[in-house]
Formats: sequence, structure tokens, C-alpha cells
Amino acid sequence: MSLKYGIMNLPLYVNSSSTNQNCIHDLCKSEQDILDKGFVTYIYYNLKKKTVYIGETKHFWVRHDQHIHESHFNDGEFTNCLIVYNASFFTESHIKDLEFMIINHMLAETDETKFKIYNRNNGQPQPQYKDHHIVEQEVFVKLWGNELYNQGLVHTNDLERIRQKIIFKYSPFTQLSKQQSDIEERVIQDPRNKYLIEGGAGTGKTVLMMSLMYRLINENPDMKIGLITTSNLLNKFNRILKQLNLKNKLTFVRAGKAIEEARKSNSHYDIILVDEAHRLQRYYPKGHPESKKHFNKSQPEINEIHMLQEITDGLVLFYDQFQSIRPQDVLRANFIKLTQGYVKESLSQQYRIKGDGSFSGNDFLNGILYALDIIDEIEFNPNVFAYRNKDSYFGIVDSIQDLFKYIREIELRHANTTNRVIAGYTREWISNPKSPQNKGIDKFNLPYDWVENESKWRWNSQHEKWVEIESSKNEVGSIHAIQGADIDHVGIIIGKDIAVGENGKLRAIKGNYKDTGGTPLLNEYNEQELTSFILNIYYVLLTRGISGCRVYFEDSKVREYFEEKLLSKVI
Repeated sequence: MSLKYGIMNLPLYVNSSSTNQNCIHDLCKSEQDILDKGFVTYIYYNLKKKTVYIGETKHFWVRHDQHIHESHFNDGEFTNCLIVYNASFFTESHIKDLEFMIINHMLAETDETKFKIYNRNNGQPQPQYKDHHIVEQEVFVKLWGNELYNQGLVHTNDLERIRQKIIFKYSPFTQLSKQQSDIEERVIQDPRNKYLIEGGAGTGKTVLMMSLMYRLINENPDMKIGLITTSNLLNKFNRILKQLNLKNKLTFVRAGKAIEEARKSNSHYDIILVDEAHRLQRYYPKGHPESKKHFNKSQPEINEIHMLQEITDGLVLFYDQFQSIRPQDVLRANFIKLTQGYVKESLSQQYRIKGDGSFSGNDFLNGILYALDIIDEIEFNPNVFAYRNKDSYFGIVDSIQDLFKYIREIELRHANTTNRVIAGYTREWISNPKSPQNKGIDKFNLPYDWVENESKWRWNSQHEKWVEIESSKNEVGSIHAIQGADIDHVGIIIGKDIAVGENGKLRAIKGNYKDTGGTPLLNEYNEQELTSFILNIYYVLLTRGISGCRVYFEDSKVREYFEEKLLSKVI
């Protein structure tokens, strides 16, 4: 089916009502009827001021008159309105879908177009409908590459490049599921309550957080909002705030910094949103001194959840119990106790891992939890783990070199994708450019951390933005560089920090685990606890891939263990 659409590009004076618009007299009766009672998607813009507003409506002139009474809207000083219509086809679902696609792609380009987008919320959730593909391919793609591009409203025709941008993946205008939207609405209605929102890897916790943040700041401009995430995500999320023109109102910080600043200024938040809440810390003697300044040694039982509760009325924790990876993290038992009175919400739908129709992302997630002994028994479709050809989502390879070969082949076949090799922390970071033994050594001459026959690789050269830099294609990423990241195709090294124990279950091998900050203190060493941390690390690594995952096992018995648990059930 080839779907046609019509365009009207009207010069408008937004400080005048629709009855005073001169351009209406130039329209024929049928065009006036479309603006009066037709389903349309529209874009207000001022190319000189670089302002944009995208909307949808069934009654354009009524909606226009509503807009001109909004001071926020009038700040855009829009000079034109481009209207997209098809009177015989468009329904409410079509125009809302088109609106979402235009908003998210234009927002992702604002680092290049410098447009300020005046939309203040992400609209209403839309159920799936059968014509989505038609609207995307026959209307949006053509509209973007023709009218919007020629008008100077967009920067590039390369939609795949746009979709790789961080702000596209975490846009606050992303259409939420009904489950996400219902949770968001409950928080909006009672923002000074405390919430625990649990969900596995890829279930849309960060997307929900971004949408909630954007609604809160726009609907409550005087509200003091705190935003917390982990160190490796700070730069990424603060760049999103910059593109949203919120950098002067909001900032993502580490929990420790938010606590220190609130204490120093004696300030109090109305609400704090905590991304990656499983990484909130307790007092622990090991670790960098800077990360412990806000703790009181004489009160080691007081952790960051206690401290956050003291500096805010509302608190929203986005949490996955299986992503706690270090002994410094607040232990699960304490987390449960401290959040006992919280409003509990859960996210269950998997969005990161793309199934091919024969399996879902939830099947893969559940299978990994089962294979890693994190969950004893859980239902999943084992066919997700069947290797049938190069396009199969999952596969086991025979070497680290095979992982890098997989990544290189993906680069040749799939343009504008992010693909990386990542690993468990089973090698010391001898290439660390900040270590005393490497002082004065050029980065190209640093020692290698990973060696396999004649091939050599280094650990990630940095934690922040590692996934985004070109040189990382030739490095091995650790958990600290990729937690919270989405990667199109991943190669994963499962090292000898885990083995199959005498009881037939996976166990930690402490001597092969090289993260000095992640190893329990000798006087507090607990093999079961360390095993839990390491298995959680592999759970995080194995759930990063959107479109593909290849795994190399350094321990052949661990490989056999995985194959027995996952592949023996494949039909």
C-alpha cells in the first residue's frame, strides 16, 4: 500500500486568533474543512529564531486558538505552520504516531540544528495499531526526507544515524506503554510520596525516569527536583538536559554529591529521581576516599537511602536487584527494609532486546537469569538461544578473536550501529593511564591487559562515554563502562572468575576476580556474596545487546554448564 499525504504550509500570526488569520482566505473550501474538523499533525516553526512546536489535533483552528493563549507557546514567535493531512485515511492513532516520530527525531538533531522544541509533555500513550509501519514508511520517512528537509527543519536524511544518538534512545517524548504511563501518572499526582519502581534490564526504567522528569519540571516549574545516576552516565544524561534546554534548571549528579550539596546549603528537595538505584552505596572502608566523604564512620549503618530521605520529601528509586555488583552497594535485605513503606511499582515488559517474532526479549532475560543460577526455575522459550545462521541473536564462539571478528562483520553488514566487546573483570587494569607505573607513557605504548596468541587488547580507556568513542571498538569494556548502556551487538567474555562448584552450581573464584574495589574485605569475605556480585555482573553484560549477542567462555566446564541449561531445551 502506498499512502499519500497532503501538505499545507501556512504563514501564521500566533498572537491573533484563527478568525484573524489572513491566510485562511487563500484556502479552498475542502482545505478549510480539513483545518476545521480533520485529523492533522502540525509543526509550528520560526527558522530565524530556530523555534519549533509539534502537535496533532482533529480541530486545528480550535487548537490554534488554545495555543495563542499559552505564554510558553507564544515565546516561540512562530511564523509558519506546516500541516500534514489525509482526510480519507488519518485517524487519531495515525496523527499521534506521526507526532511522536517527528518530535523524537527532531529532538535528537537539536545538537546540530540548534532548534528549541517547545513541546512540554509526551502526550498520551497510544495502543499498537496495524497501520504503524505504513505511517512510518509511507508518511514519516518521505515527509522527513522531502518537505521537512527541503524546508530546513531537519539536518540529515540519515534516520539510522539519528536513532543512534543518546537523546533519541532516552527521549522524554518516547511513547510510554500503558504500564509506564500509569506509574508516571501516579507519581505526578502525588510527587511528594516515596516510590520503589522495580524492573529488570531493558524494561524501560530510564525512559520512564526521563519522561517523568520532563513532566515534573514543565508542570511544576518552581519544584526543586534532584536527579541522580552513576558516574559513567552523568555526562550522557547531562547532554540530554542541554538539548532539552534544561541545563540551567536541572543537573544529574552522583548521590554523594547531591547529599553533600544539600547539607552544605541546608537545602531540601521536593522530589529526587534516582536512576540505577541498585548502585546506591553503604559505608564501606574500601573504595576511593572521594566517594565516602558524606559517610560517618561512627555510624556505618547509615547509607545513602537514609541520607536521601533526609533531604527530600518525594523519592523515586528505579531499581533492579540483580544489577547490584559491588559490596559497597546497599545490600538487598537493607534495601527491602528501608523501602518497606514505599509505594511499590513494577515494570515487566522487555524493550531492549529485540526478538524476531519467534521469541521475546523477556525469554532471553529469563533464560540468562536461569543459566546464571540467579533464579532457580523460570519459564522461557529456549529457541532464543539457538544458533541457526549469522542473523541469530545468540551464539557461542571459541575465542576472544572470534568476538572481535563478529563485531567487525557486523560493522560491514549494518551501518550506524554501536557494537562492542565487553568482559567480566578477570584481568588487572595494567593499561590504566593514571597508574604510577604508566606515568609519561604515550597511550599507544601502554601495556595490554588481554592477550590471546598473537592478539592483544586493552581495557576501556575511560568509563564515561566509552561506548560512544570510536577507539573503543578495539578495546574490551568492563562493567563500569557499560552499566546502563544500550549496545546493538555485543561480544562477551565470561572469564574464570566463575566456575562450576562441587554442588553443581556456579561459584566465585576470588583469585581470578581483579576488581580491587569490588572484592569484599578479607575479614568480611563471604563466597556466596561475592558469587552473587559476579553473577550479577554477567547478567548486566549479557543483557546489553539490542540485536545480537556472542559469548566466549574461558572455562570449558562453565560453557558446558550453560549449554546444558540453555541449549539442551532447544527444539
